[in-house]
Amino acid sequence: MKVGVFAGTFVDTRMGVELLKSRGFDTLSFPISKNPKEQSHLQYYSKDELTNIVEKKIVEAKNEGAEKIFIYCNSLSASIDVDKLTQSQNIEIITPFDFYKNLDNRYKDIVILAANSKSAHGIDKIISEKIFRNTISIGMLSIVEEIEKKTLPRDIVSKLGLKELFKFFNSMEKKPDAIILACTHFPYMKEEFKKLTNIEILDPAEDMIHKLKSK
Repeated sequence: MKVGVFAGTFVDTRMGVELLKSRGFDTLSFPISKNPKEQSHLQYYSKDELTNIVEKKIVEAKNEGAEKIFIYCNSLSASIDVDKLTQSQNIEIITPFDFYKNLDNRYKDIVILAANSKSAHGIDKIISEKIFRNTISIGMLSIVEEIEKKTLPRDIVSKLGLKELFKFFNSMEKKPDAIILACTHFPYMKEEFKKLTNIEILDPAEDMIHKLKSK
């Protein structure tokens, strides 16, 4: 199956491509922005422009043989009308938001660690739609920027004070049930985060691949 991989920047698009190639998919690459700040600017201030860019790239992907679209980016997914694009382009679009819509009800107290607050808000809204969940929503574009610069995970933890952030999560009287890696850059940090906490870390990527295979 040939899949069009869409994401905010060249880096997370490449991450999505590498992930799917490792699972045997044929891929096409479609980054939307040059860097994280340009990406966030489009998402906050230019929704119509962003949607038009994505739609044109979907047409391009279809012309190159893409059978499905894989949006490997939380904040991009939060900033466009995926249902509208699915209908107008008549192609299945898989996003991390599919995972959030079906999040297990046992997760009641959740940390949403996202690239920006727009994305965190969108995810918070989805996971709390059916049941109330107590959430801590954090947008940290600085983590994304360090990942884009290929800074080592342990150095990112030190540089951005993430050890202290996780210490806060660990010391809460009602400890969170899970921390959602609500940015597709953040699996880069997953193993380092596991050293900082025993709170379950949720990565939507595996669910996305399962959905890609199952339909």
